[in-house]
Amino acid sequence: MSTIPDLRAEAARLLHANRYLTLGTAGPDGTPWAVPVTYAWDDADHFYWWSASDAAHSRNIAANPAVSLLVFDSRVSDSEAQALYGEGTAHALAPADLPAALAVFYARRYPDPAVRARRAREPDEFQGGSPKRFYCATVHAYSALTPDPHPIHGNTVPHRVTFPFTTAWAKAYEPG
Repeated sequence: MSTIPDLRAEAARLLHANRYLTLGTAGPDGTPWAVPVTYAWDDADHFYWWSASDAAHSRNIAANPAVSLLVFDSRVSDSEAQALYGEGTAHALAPADLPAALAVFYARRYPDPAVRARRAREPDEFQGGSPKRFYCATVHAYSALTPDPHPIHGNTVPHRVTFPFTTAWAKAYEPG
């Protein structure tokens, strides 16, 4: 049987080990859209990324804030596959929220202060006439694959279970 601590540890490992997540949105007519985005997370279940304001997923979020997130390691074999799934809502950040969000994003993306100093961008690059916007998704529910047998199909198919998780737990996780 899988345990919640095992799923939490694996979820935290995935967050630390991956640079991209798959963002799922839906257009006003319900057409699904998935896109990889480079991301960072804080300890309050917020996931941050930047995108062009006219990108399909950005327009979708403006019309319908419901999103799904998927973080996974595509380098492992099928038998080792694991993913962290999230359901939540997203929005473009207001100018007043940009400094704090950018600090989180660039600190997580570039832990080395010298690299961060070169790579970090200023809030004005994500507001006004700029075509770029900074986004935040707040995840309300997490799920992951479980090694436990499927309740109907046994061990013939993998399945997901919802489990209690917060990125605050991932913050304390020591990769390695």
